[in-house]
Amino acid sequence: MKKLLLATVVAVSAGLFALGNCFAQTFPNKPIQIIVPVAAGGGTDLLARTLGQKVSELLGQPVVIENKLGAGGNIGVEMVAKAKPDGYTLILSPGTIATNVAVYRKLPYDLLKDLQTITLVGQTGSVLVVHPSVKATNLREFVELAKAIPGELNFGTAGMGSPQHLHAEFFNQLAGTKTNHIPYKGQSQAMTDLVGGQLAYMFSPIQNALPYIQQGRIRALAVAASTRNPVLPNVPSLAEGGYKGVDLANWFALFAPAGTPPAIVKKLNAAFVQVGKSPEMKAKFEKLGFEPFFTTSEEGTDFMRAELVRWARVAAYAGIKAE
Repeated sequence: MKKLLLATVVAVSAGLFALGNCFAQTFPNKPIQIIVPVAAGGGTDLLARTLGQKVSELLGQPVVIENKLGAGGNIGVEMVAKAKPDGYTLILSPGTIATNVAVYRKLPYDLLKDLQTITLVGQTGSVLVVHPSVKATNLREFVELAKAIPGELNFGTAGMGSPQHLHAEFFNQLAGTKTNHIPYKGQSQAMTDLVGGQLAYMFSPIQNALPYIQQGRIRALAVAASTRNPVLPNVPSLAEGGYKGVDLANWFALFAPAGTPPAIVKKLNAAFVQVGKSPEMKAKFEKLGFEPFFTTSEEGTDFMRAELVRWARVAAYAGIKAE
């Protein structure tokens, strides 16, 4: 009986494997939809459209980008988590897909159970910037000032529980400082108020802050990474300031619904990696302010697990909760 049961399981598994390979051989035979859970025109949207165009040429089918906003990106994620797992509905998301798990009391999906990582795509560096009126010209002076006036320095973010919020609170934990969070409805609004002097500081994606740094309208104190960034060669890293192993980059990743046949996941991974590593795409990434890096599906999933643990700890320590 046991032998018969084992033989049945093996036969079914072999059949499913063969079916998955059959699907992969004909995949894709219709347009692929990539959901972007943020507004059109932003960095994530540009990244998806830039990649999608070239992947479309490689696979021979249109790649359609659809912006699905709402609930901090959760509406778009839920849509893909509940989509048919056939490789035709994907999502390209910023790191909010992981930080949302840490800060929302309840989500309509389980990131690790309902989504399958296809690949990480790239990242943008983050930089600690202050308004020129802040009496700190380097990281040490900034920490000393924050400790001298606990709770008085205001920092802005793209919203409650956003990556920028968690980055700032993470640094507060590392430095032993306490500052005051001002949430906005987007990164650009927060940056406008920082430049205008309504905020003291923020952790900002480098590409958002760079024009104002170059104009002298805000001051860069530290790149939030272990090494300096090529576009800000004169700005020290957090590691140089004594905070080793801290990397607060804003990353981006591509997902499919869980249950997508492994052969199709592999085919999608190969297509995006091939396109992303081309010299043409590397140049486009650099122009958009992105640092490309692509992974296997397994490496992407391991990275996601580590991110969930990291930000859950930060959110719990800082008492960050979003509705």
